[in-house]
Amino acid sequence: MRPNSAELLQGIQGALATYILPEVESDYAKTELMLVQMLLGVVVQGYDGAAQNLVDDNAALRSLAGEAAQVLMTAPLAGSEALVEELGQLAGETDASVRLSELTAANDKLRDAIGRVGVLLQGGTSPEYIGLRTVIIEHLHRELERLPHDMMGPRSDG
Repeated sequence: MRPNSAELLQGIQGALATYILPEVESDYAKTELMLVQMLLGVVVQGYDGAAQNLVDDNAALRSLAGEAAQVLMTAPLAGSEALVEELGQLAGETDASVRLSELTAANDKLRDAIGRVGVLLQGGTSPEYIGLRTVIIEHLHRELERLPHDMMGPRSDG
């Protein structure tokens, strides 16, 4: 369908620059309008890859859920039985839709379960627990690296 959502947002961005900005008189309003244009640009950039990013992240989180279920079955912790079952179910699911709302809902469920694994493993000293915590932290770190840095401000490491 034409125009698609990204093209529609780009059209709005262009109309703001071409027709609205020249009519705005106050410096404050001009600054605010340019900020809106910048945010529309960020949305357009993120829109194209949003579904693929969620599909990829869901696949990585499902793999992590399967690994966590395996570790917790091999070295169970008190109260982990229901979580192990949930992790096993989540690991076996696939994304049946590419609707952003459904991909996001699946991502939220996966993140919630993996977060509970992280809490459960706090203080665990066995090599299996430490290894699983490390994998979870590495996943979160990779995810953080994918965020648009211009929206997060300057990096503290230079």
